[in-house]
Amino acid sequence: MTALAAALFCSAAAHAEISNDSKTLVLSGFGTLSAVQTNNENIEFRSDNRLPNGTANSHEFDNDSKLGLQLSYRPTDKLQAVVQLLSRRNEDNSFKPSVDWAYIAYKPSSALSLRAGRFVAPVLMGSDYRNVGYSNVWVRPPTDVYNSATINNVDGLDAIYRGELGPFSFSAQAYYGSYDLKFNGGSGIKFNRMGGVNLTAELGSWTFRVSHMDARHTNYQADGQVSPSTLFAVSDPATGRGYRLTPGAATCNASIKANVGCSDLFSNFDTVNNAIRRDHKPFNISDIGLAYDNGKVVVQAEYMRRKSDSQLSNSSAYYMTAGYRFGKVLPYVSYSGSKTDTRRLSLTATPAYAADVARRYTMGEPYVQTSNTDNNTVSLGMRVDVASSVALKFQLDRYTPNTNSFGATDAQTMTRVNGVLTSPMSSSVGSVKLATVSLDFVF
Repeated sequence: MTALAAALFCSAAAHAEISNDSKTLVLSGFGTLSAVQTNNENIEFRSDNRLPNGTANSHEFDNDSKLGLQLSYRPTDKLQAVVQLLSRRNEDNSFKPSVDWAYIAYKPSSALSLRAGRFVAPVLMGSDYRNVGYSNVWVRPPTDVYNSATINNVDGLDAIYRGELGPFSFSAQAYYGSYDLKFNGGSGIKFNRMGGVNLTAELGSWTFRVSHMDARHTNYQADGQVSPSTLFAVSDPATGRGYRLTPGAATCNASIKANVGCSDLFSNFDTVNNAIRRDHKPFNISDIGLAYDNGKVVVQAEYMRRKSDSQLSNSSAYYMTAGYRFGKVLPYVSYSGSKTDTRRLSLTATPAYAADVARRYTMGEPYVQTSNTDNNTVSLGMRVDVASSVALKFQLDRYTPNTNSFGATDAQTMTRVNGVLTSPMSSSVGSVKLATVSLDFVF
């Protein structure tokens, strides 16, 4: 068994194979104690983009710290019940435990497993064990990729088939379900019609994985309205400033023209509004990953493509990691990046109000923009296996936003403290450095 496979085996509780002795009750768990700090008091880091806030240039222990407990019971050689509780800082700024896994597994044959209930959405290569820090080389999976696909779980069904084909060992998984992802203040994203497949093949020290997930997503506000309920039309491309337009109201924006609705003010407003609204829009993810671990050399790479066709925007993200083990010490280097396919949807003023619009939009035709992020990250780290099932890690990250990245980079991993940037991060902030120390364990 390679070192990578051994690490994954330590998180096998998450995979819930029917493998325990009959009629046994097994308790297992994992945890991370972590300290994080940036070098900029105005820029905060959030390891999970659902968190209401992050950490800036003071040490914080609640960004990555977590504790997971799992209970598994196998009444027969074909049945198994699994429940996993995960405590980490959440959207309510508390450590209230949540149910991360809760399902019944049935194994009709040695090759096939069926599950019903809640399990982790297997959209990326490391999705199943992303919360089990001990199973990862890094202090956290590269956020350029893993924060671009914020789907924690699936409430539904899946089937996993394992077998061999010539020299290859393989597993194939198909799943279907839904999930409601909660954010701070009562807003969230509902994922419906989540259907996906993934195929993993292993040959010696090599692991190859390809997957695709298709779903529909609807963003909702605390009051239940589909988001966004208003549109922000840019007036100055250099700063990103503009005016907020309210569809359905008697006045679209009083500073432009009182008692005039948006559809009357702009001839194509309804078309742009429908394109931006996140109402049952596609949320499709295709992913390909490759890993090599011969006990000494460690190489891993992944490429993800997301399609959402809404204000969220389509995007792509990737990472490449390489390391080498010197006994119990594994230094590594990683490079990652993410970029959205930003669209500018111009609003055309009706002839009757063209002069009113021109007085406010003096820098050109007003436009609505989908999410705009473009950044890369260089990471240097070291993992030290200090004891059996315990690893100490150190990691330095340099986040660099590229030209015209407004508001946030890294899928909202880095944001401005107490506000939204009114100029591109690349010019107003430059690179942001992040230091993390973590202690990971499994039991």
